[in-house]
Amino acid sequence: MIEGLTLQQVRKELEHLVALAQTGERPRPTLINPPGHPMTGWEWIVEQRTTAPRRTPPTWWVRTVDEPETSGAVYVSSPDSAAPGEDFTAMFPTDARRLGLALIAAADRAEHAHAGIPRLEDHRS
Repeated sequence: MIEGLTLQQVRKELEHLVALAQTGERPRPTLINPPGHPMTGWEWIVEQRTTAPRRTPPTWWVRTVDEPETSGAVYVSSPDSAAPGEDFTAMFPTDARRLGLALIAAADRAEHAHAGIPRLEDHRS
């Protein structure tokens, strides 16, 4: 037992870490917008799962643009945008990375809390 953790809890944590390692590869873009598109470049589309039945799922769009004057930003459109998929917010890449890492950390904590499995880092001083 490690600081109050059972062997089963340590095994579950190791299974989770292996699952994370297997998802460490960056996702491929959903679309590559060709020249002539208003935002030529790569696009990732994430349809959000919901518990309530909906006609269309809430969708997030994340883009990078190939045009030199706008290529230094990450563009995000949330389901709550005025025009989802058309209304984008530009973010500095460093801010987009921080947001992405915060989402990963929050998802990890939520999964552990829901499963009732303490995380090893929650027991470190």
